Amino acid sequence: MKRPILTIAFVSAVISLFTCQVFANKVEPGKRVKGGKFGVVYECAFPNTVELDGNLEDQVWALAPWHFVDNVTGPKAAPNEADASYAFAAVADEKWLYVAFKVKDDKIQKGEHVGNNVWEDDSVEIYIDPNHGETDTYERKEGKWDSQITIGADNIGGKVKAPLLGGTGEGPNTGTFAAVVKAAGGWIVEAGVPLDSPKKWDMVPKDGMVIGFNTHFNDDDDGGSRDHKLIWSAKDVDLDQSWQNTAVFADLKFVRIELSVASKGKLAIQWGHLKKKL
Repeated sequence: MKRPILTIAFVSAVISLFTCQVFANKVEPGKRVKGGKFGVVYECAFPNTVELDGNLEDQVWALAPWHFVDNVTGPKAAPNEADASYAFAAVADEKWLYVAFKVKDDKIQKGEHVGNNVWEDDSVEIYIDPNHGETDTYERKEGKWDSQITIGADNIGGKVKAPLLGGTGEGPNTGTFAAVVKAAGGWIVEAGVPLDSPKKWDMVPKDGMVIGFNTHFNDDDDGGSRDHKLIWSAKDVDLDQSWQNTAVFADLKFVRIELSVASKGKLAIQWGHLKKKL
C-alpha cells in the first residue's frame, strides 16, 4: 500500500494556517456612505448632529461608517482584541466634527498620569491637520494649527464640556468636548472637536474637502507606563510619529450626505452587533 507523501509546501501551508494572525481590520460601510479605505481615508458625512452623552444610539452613528482597528495594528501589539482594540466613526455639522470610539479594554487604567502624560494610561487620540499641509513638523499658524487631542479614561463620568485633555499642538486648548462612559468590555468616547477653534483653525466643510486626520489608542494593563499602542493611519502604524509629524496622518474627507431626518432622533440600533465586530 502506498503511503501519502506530505510535501514540504503542504506542511508549511498547514503550519501557516494555524499560526498566522487573523486580522480584523475592516471598514463597515454606512447605509449611504461607503466609508473610505482603512488606514488611508475616512469618509465623514455632513451635516449631521449628535448629542454628546456617550450613548451611541444616535441615528447617525447607526448609519455612519465604522473603521475597526485590531489588537496588532500598531507598534505595541496586544495579545488579543479583548485586551486592546477599537472602532471609530465620525460625522460633522456646521460647528463640530464628532468622533466616536468604541474601545475594547479588559483592564481600565486611569488617573496615574494626567495632562500631556495621559498617554501612559488608557486613552484615545484624535489628530487634526486642518489645512492638509502634510508637514513633517507641526504648523503653528492660524488656519494651519496642527493638534493632537488625547482623551483619557480618567474622563469616565466627567464633565462633557470641561474634559481633562492632553496632547501636543495645544490639543487641550482646542475647545474639544468629550463624553466618556464605561461599556461592556471597555469604554466609549463621544467627542466633539470644534470646526472653529479661535487662532487655530476655522474649517468649513464642503463636499470633497480633505483634512489630515488620525486616531490612536493607548492601553495600560497594570499601572505604570503604557503597554500597548494601536494606530489607524497606515503611514504611522509602525512609526508612532503623529504626535509631531502630520505627514504620517491619514485623511478625513467630508461627504455631503444627511444620515437622519431628525438630528436628535434616537434609534434602537443593534449595538451588540457592532460590539461583536470588535
